Amino acid sequence: MLALNQTLNSHFETFFNEAIEGGTLPEREKVVAILTSATLLNDQKILKNAVLTAKQLGFTKEEIGQVTAIAIAVNSQRLKDSVEIKTESSNTTTSTCCQ
Repeated sequence: MLALNQTLNSHFETFFNEAIEGGTLPEREKVVAILTSATLLNDQKILKNAVLTAKQLGFTKEEIGQVTAIAIAVNSQRLKDSVEIKTESSNTTTSTCCQ
């Protein structure tokens, strides 16, 4: 949909290219960020490309697995915390009929 507005699309393309290709991070750190993002977004196409790039940069299967495991663990902890908060607050509400 962004392609419908050429000016905004051009600005986005410039931003995207600078974020991915430019900047100060070495390629290994960039691929870790992309692996993490793709894992969290469950974007199989980007994840596949990131894994291929990581392998080309010398990452082992174990390192790639560790990066994705960290992303999954951190995201799972966030989900766990949000459920615990809801559970705790729902337990504090009691009916007055049974007191």
